[in-house]
Amino acid sequence: MKKRVVALMLGAMLLVSAAGCGAKENNSTVEGTETESVGGTETEETVTAASSAFDLKGSDYVKLCDYNNVSITITGDYEVEDEEVKTTFAEMFTNYGPFYKADPDKKTIAEGDIVDVDYVGKLDGEAFEGGSAKNQKIDVYKNASVTGTGYIEGFTEGLKGASVGDVIDCDVTFPEDYGNAELAGKAVVFTFTVNSIQKEMTLEDVDDAFAKEQFQVETVDEMYGVVRDSLEQQAEYFKQRDTYMALQSYLVDNCTVEVPEDYLAARVSDYKNQYIMYYCGGDESKLEEYISTYEGKTVEEMEAYWKDNMEQSIRLELVMDAIAEDMKLTVDDAEFEAYAKDMAAGGGYQSPEAMYGLYGYGDAEYGARYFKELYLYDLALEKVLEKTSVTVDPTLAESEEGTETVGETELP
Repeated sequence: MKKRVVALMLGAMLLVSAAGCGAKENNSTVEGTETESVGGTETEETVTAASSAFDLKGSDYVKLCDYNNVSITITGDYEVEDEEVKTTFAEMFTNYGPFYKADPDKKTIAEGDIVDVDYVGKLDGEAFEGGSAKNQKIDVYKNASVTGTGYIEGFTEGLKGASVGDVIDCDVTFPEDYGNAELAGKAVVFTFTVNSIQKEMTLEDVDDAFAKEQFQVETVDEMYGVVRDSLEQQAEYFKQRDTYMALQSYLVDNCTVEVPEDYLAARVSDYKNQYIMYYCGGDESKLEEYISTYEGKTVEEMEAYWKDNMEQSIRLELVMDAIAEDMKLTVDDAEFEAYAKDMAAGGGYQSPEAMYGLYGYGDAEYGARYFKELYLYDLALEKVLEKTSVTVDPTLAESEEGTETVGETELP
């Protein structure tokens, strides 16, 4: 089971970790609890979600459209052209560079040169662990790696003015406070072999050797194939995302939905409380200043924004619940458990329970129930999609810029 619907609908639960634009951290825990120090002791406050008291049935609030006969159009351009592959590689080359190759015209190391060397470090005549390397690119006169990482004092001193092919012993003493106690304060000898003096590469210098070193393939053509594969995978992801979002939008727009005001108010209240706990340390008196500073809004504007987005999310949830009921779908507990573990791992949670606690506003049982509902909605949407006619027309993209899609709700 793929994480399509859940990934798009989790905004409906108003996950606090995605809640702030440039939001600062505080001492709240990720599982919806807050630890406060009072007179040298710690107390833990657990959020009670007002929305957990509701157990809505979608069919009570939704008049379904004919979801077995849906036609949608998506407007992305999902074809990967040769020029895009070349442009992407050029961007990668610039962003991850500079890269270097041997300069056959340079033989003697001068200031500013990047040098390719092998070295072996010996303590009392024996090579020590971590003291040897091959094909290291270093800036001799800066005593640093090509990326700017500095070496211990005197490490490259003996290489100044050396020539390609030279083998040079450099006497070095590790600092007394060196991190490795076995080497701290010890005198060692590094034997360097100067392989080449380097020059910065341009795109025209890219060859099979570069492809092998950087992409672990044999040829430049294969390297471009790797870039193409990545772009095609990305395009397929966007195509799937756009398809599911368009389908969700269609269902919400064409089904008649009544959102219970008390449930909407409870969901907004839950989110506001979680927001205060996470970003204001549980102190509501700090809310106005925080929202003004980090969101550029008043509390009233923020609450209206939360309500609008939450209402859209609830509409989608109710529609999907009604469709799942109409299809008589049920959740297999074993499949859901595996799915939840996958979701938790993908989200960086230690366990599904930790994930449930956050999405359930501190109530793991409520969070688990919510995830199980989303999983059921996922099953339903998959089945609707099987009968949906999907047209791809990139020419419509420009005319639809700026329109909003129900399926992907991002709330500050």
